[in-house]
Amino acid sequence: MNDCDPSDTDRRRAPAVLRTLGLLHGELRALHGLSLQDYLVLGVLAEAEADAEAGPVPVPVARLTALLRESGTRMSFVLRGLQAAGLIERGRRGGDRRTVEVTLTDAGRAGFTEAENTARELLRRLPVAPERGAGTTGAPPLTPPPAAPAASASTCSPSPVCRCG
Repeated sequence: MNDCDPSDTDRRRAPAVLRTLGLLHGELRALHGLSLQDYLVLGVLAEAEADAEAGPVPVPVARLTALLRESGTRMSFVLRGLQAAGLIERGRRGGDRRTVEVTLTDAGRAGFTEAENTARELLRRLPVAPERGAGTTGAPPLTPPPAAPAASASTCSPSPVCRCG
């Protein structure tokens, strides 16, 4: 919790990226019942399908975990929620029972498409303001995030998918 004088808010604003991610998380929650993490997982699965151009493509959980730089425990938690909501299916690889793979369901594909439309519309509505130290395009250079962020407590409205924690 942050105790600050409301008149201080003009001087101490969160960076534009944090505001944008917060707004996106809120929109995804309110309109689709997805957390930002849920959206990212569905996005990786949808991208794998688009790259293969062959319908459902199994993606190993280890690959998801590495791509999103998440702990295995956290990824399991997120995937359980997505599976319970009927957005993904999890199963063991036929030739190697040690490998768990994830695929989008039809509902997951449709849900991601709707969430992606919401995200694109939100980003269109937001003004683009350059960050300090950014190049001429107004966007800071991309850098990889730190490995394995620590878990943090979150307060969010309950949804069938996200159980923040």
